[in-house]
Amino acid sequence: MIEGIQKVVKQRGIRRLSHFTPSRNLVHIITDPHGVLSTKNLRENERAVFNPTDIARLDGLPDHICCSIQYPNGWYFKKAREKERLFSDWVVLLIHPRHLWESGTKFCARNAAAKSGQGVGEGIKAFEAMFAPKVTGAYGKTYDRGPSHPSWWPTDDQAEILIPDKVEREDLIGMAVLDESQAKREAARIEQLRAPALKIIIAPDFFDAKRLSNKIRSGQIPKEREFKPGEIYGRE
Repeated sequence: MIEGIQKVVKQRGIRRLSHFTPSRNLVHIITDPHGVLSTKNLRENERAVFNPTDIARLDGLPDHICCSIQYPNGWYFKKAREKERLFSDWVVLLIHPRHLWESGTKFCARNAAAKSGQGVGEGIKAFEAMFAPKVTGAYGKTYDRGPSHPSWWPTDDQAEILIPDKVEREDLIGMAVLDESQAKREAARIEQLRAPALKIIIAPDFFDAKRLSNKIRSGQIPKEREFKPGEIYGRE
């Protein structure tokens, strides 16, 4: 455990990590104690039905799981959804922040795939680099931390956290979906599987990259509403 990172996480008010995945992957994630597995660690029988969002893994780390702080990387999320033509439902898994201070977790102040992962590092310096006053990101664009920039949000929207091996089911604190209609579908699926309950958040801003970025950078909190299980039947 890296105590320095744990201290900074608390100071910055970081409450969670996020990881997006096609909804069809949920059946394996929520019914398996191992939860989310890295591409390298997926069992062979799961590879046949699991849909990894980054097959190429240009960061060179197929044994790590790509996450972001607090909210999804909206720009990469948008690109991943555009590539998926058969299944339109996606979810954003919300993960306990303890992985930030666990040994083996890696950090990148920009998209980790840039320059084949050369910007990826470990430890407190690599972690704090995500919150530098200026960060050079995709296409040579420089991102600045303005006066309204939240303390918990990295300077570049595409900053990445790379968690080794797996995110166990017990570390999933919820999942965000696009709208109420999807929330009902996911709740019904969880009930049919008799899987452990998982809090469902309706968060349309998560699915609009430009709106998400503009809101956060201006100091606004994206909209979230918890879906109550009774709503599946039209009740509160």
